[in-house]
Amino acid sequence: MKKTAIIILNYNNPSDTIACIKSVERYNTAPVKYVIVDNGSTDGVSVPEIDAFLSGAFAGGYKCVQETDAVSGILSYVTFLTSLSNDGYARGNNKGIALTADDDEIDRLMILNNDILFIEDIIPALKEAQDNLPACAIISPLLMNGKGSGIDWNCARKDTTIGSWVKNNFLAPYYWLCKKSVYEIYRESLLLYKKEEPYPEFMPIELPSGSCMLVKKDVFAAIGNFDPATFLYYEENILYRKLLKLKLGNYIATGLRCVHLGAATMAKSPSKIVAQAAKASRSYYVRTYLDSPWWQRALLSVSDAWLQGFVFFKSIVKK
Repeated sequence: MKKTAIIILNYNNPSDTIACIKSVERYNTAPVKYVIVDNGSTDGVSVPEIDAFLSGAFAGGYKCVQETDAVSGILSYVTFLTSLSNDGYARGNNKGIALTADDDEIDRLMILNNDILFIEDIIPALKEAQDNLPACAIISPLLMNGKGSGIDWNCARKDTTIGSWVKNNFLAPYYWLCKKSVYEIYRESLLLYKKEEPYPEFMPIELPSGSCMLVKKDVFAAIGNFDPATFLYYEENILYRKLLKLKLGNYIATGLRCVHLGAATMAKSPSKIVAQAAKASRSYYVRTYLDSPWWQRALLSVSDAWLQGFVFFKSIVKK
C-alpha cells in the first residue's frame, strides 16, 4: 500500500513539533512516513531536542541527515533533515519534499504545520475523498482554533483580489474607529465565517490551508512544488493560481477536524520582519501571478501608502 509523507517544518519551536508528531502517532492509522525539516533554527535546542525525541521514539526507523548529505531512494519511517539556514516556508518545505522524490513507496504529501494537533484519524478519509472528488488537487480538514472550541476561519478562503486590498487599505481608519476584527474585515474571503452549520461535507475552496493539506506527489511535482521566491505568506494563493492552469481545484472536508494552535512560531518573530516578508511576498504574487492592468497595480501602491500613513498616525495617537 502506498504511503503518505508527512512534511513538518520546525523553526525554534521543538515542543510544538514533538507534540504534533505525538498527536499523529496517537490517531493516525494510514501508512505514513515523516520528513521533519529543521529550518535553520537559532535557539540551540531545536535540533538536539527533536533528535533525542525521534531517536528514542522510533529507534531503528529513524535517520538524521544534514542538508549537504546526498539522500535518495527509500526513506526511513522518520527522516530528520537539518538545514543550514532559515529559508522560509516554501523553500523549507521544498527541501523535505525533495527527499521524497525517489521514494516509490510515497504517492502523497501532507504538508503539516508543527502547531497542528490531530484529534481524529483524518488521513484515510482525506485520501478517499481526494480520489473521488472531481479534479481535486488539494484537500484539507476543518481547522479548529487553539482552544478546540471554534473554527479557524482561515481554513476556507477565496483568493484575495487587488480590489479587496485597495478597499481594505482605504477603509482602515473606519475599521479602526469601529473596532472591526480581522475576520470582519476579510469576511468576504472567509467561506465559513458566520455561516450556519451543517456545512457541505466537501466544499470547493480557492486557497488551500497551508497548515494542513494533502496533495498527490505527482500533482505537486507537476506545478513545481512551492514557489521558492516567497519567504512567508501567499504560498496558498500561488498554489491556487498554478493549479487553476491545470484545471484542478481544492476542497475542504468539513467533517474532518484537527486543531491549529495558531502561529506559535510566528509569534516569536519581530512583527516588522513578518510585515516585510508579507509585503515582499504579496508584491511578488501580484507581479508574477495576477494578470492585472498597470492602473490597478498603481492604485494598490497608492492605497498601501495611505495605509502606511494611517499606521504612523495611529502610533502618534497612542503615544
